[in-house]
Amino acid sequence: MPMRVTSDFECGNGKNIAEIAPGHWRLDEVGEKAPYCKYFCVRVEGGDAGGMLRLDIYPDPALGDDGRVGMLGHYPAPLWFCEGDLDHWLPVTHRWPGVESYGPDCLSTQVVVPPGGSLYAASNVVFPYSRLVAWAERLAQRGAVVDSLGASFEGRDIPRIHVPATGAHPLTAFVLAGQHPSEQCGPLAACGIAEFLLSAHPEARAIRQEADVWLLPMINVDGNVHGRNGWTMQDINPCTDFTGASDGVAPKAVEDQLLWAWLAGELRPGLYLEFHGYLGTRGFAERPCDGCYVLERPAEVYASPDRLRAYEAVRDTLFWDTTGLTARSRPGILSPDMLPYHLARACGTLVPFYEINHAFASVQGARRKGADLFRALFRTLRAM
Repeated sequence: MPMRVTSDFECGNGKNIAEIAPGHWRLDEVGEKAPYCKYFCVRVEGGDAGGMLRLDIYPDPALGDDGRVGMLGHYPAPLWFCEGDLDHWLPVTHRWPGVESYGPDCLSTQVVVPPGGSLYAASNVVFPYSRLVAWAERLAQRGAVVDSLGASFEGRDIPRIHVPATGAHPLTAFVLAGQHPSEQCGPLAACGIAEFLLSAHPEARAIRQEADVWLLPMINVDGNVHGRNGWTMQDINPCTDFTGASDGVAPKAVEDQLLWAWLAGELRPGLYLEFHGYLGTRGFAERPCDGCYVLERPAEVYASPDRLRAYEAVRDTLFWDTTGLTARSRPGILSPDMLPYHLARACGTLVPFYEINHAFASVQGARRKGADLFRALFRTLRAM
């Protein structure tokens, strides 16, 4: 059996896959629109002989020049590979130094596959929906309450995790990730928070005395399965689907309708933490290249002076206790089409928003970032 390259699996992204010379393959990334056109994930099968394989990854031709600029503008960035169970990922250059190159038309890498073996190559660490479901089942055995927010557009359960408070009068905290499926560092960060809270770490026990914690590690589950960059299967960007939500305008995506109805109608969290990711250095960042987003004019959003002061403290925690300003030396802005803006406006919720650079975040690195940020936020709230 010869070598082959495929993307017909959960989280796979790649089309027009072809061998253009012995051991030399090319593929086109599948994007939605610029800049959501940088993610690829393929499986390389070694066949009977195995050996070295060169892989050239081109922008999605359906997106034209905008797609070309949108994809290649994310690079240079480390590419990743995984052998086996999609759990342990490493930068390609850790195994094969010097194999990555970034040109004006495509990016290239090389991998070595043993005879009869296979590996995955991707733009970033990949965390499939099926692994999230299995993780949630294991977490339920450790004391978390696991259920579903409801069914996605294609009928998949959206796992919801509850880590109950152990003390009286707790703060309700909520963690959201996975709006953009390719930003898989976000679901891993949310999982890290849950794992930390259920640990025997003294700070975890203290937080559980003070906080009733809910998590949706992956809201766009259909997009994850299909290997999309940012959109839902209804072709909606869930991050910007909330225009007018606090004034009674329902979001368009099925998943966002479920989310807003629960958050604004029932849960009404005091703290809301949202994770995203972006890829590469892109000419304006220093490692680890993380970013954060804040309300531009919080005094116009929070009616309560006490909530405004608490938000300013949380905002400044992002600035000083995290690496969230390494992307631009300034934060991004939470705009009126985003969920945190409307939660702050409707419920007075504190809304830190963090963006991990998933070009540099391993599986455990992303989990650790989630736990570290959550701990920093509660240290701030405890000190007020």
